[in-house]
Amino acid sequence: MVKKIVDSWKVDDSKPVIVEKYDKVAVKNGIDDLLRKTLTTKYNVTETYKTRDTRLLICFVACLFSGFGCLYDFLHPFPESKMVLAICSLSYFTITGLLYVWEWFVEKGTFFEGTLNGNVVKLSSYIPRYSGDYTISGESNVDNAKSEVKYTKCISTWLDDSGKILPENIEKETDHLYQNLFKSKAQ
Repeated sequence: MVKKIVDSWKVDDSKPVIVEKYDKVAVKNGIDDLLRKTLTTKYNVTETYKTRDTRLLICFVACLFSGFGCLYDFLHPFPESKMVLAICSLSYFTITGLLYVWEWFVEKGTFFEGTLNGNVVKLSSYIPRYSGDYTISGESNVDNAKSEVKYTKCISTWLDDSGKILPENIEKETDHLYQNLFKSKAQ
């Protein structure tokens, strides 16, 4: 079944992804988006949004505290609302701190989470400051056995001189990731 999908699928070249090649954030996001698109369309990996939804929930709770503080201050002007404003402000900043902890220790640069036949895959990427190296790491849970892959390549591997991200190189990297992360399913 994988052979049929792999032979018949090609990355859509009608809209090339062109980025400013000196903007590492744009390059990273472009490569991440093409890797995501390739995994979801070529290998039918269903993207899940659990981590992002949790981040949005944390942000929503922080906004609720902020909004309640503003509304209460509007209805009951300052001297009367001093204690409520203090509690809402401290709660907002505490929850924002919780959001940073969530991003640093749980998300860790995750740009894709998905499932395939009940198996979970998670991809994250990183470009260090003052470096042109793109590091991608992936982990999966296939048949209750963890697989991990991590490697680093120069971002020029995926770009041409005009800043166009080369989809055929992305497709090769996605094939490599898929084979390493879903070993028992791909064989």
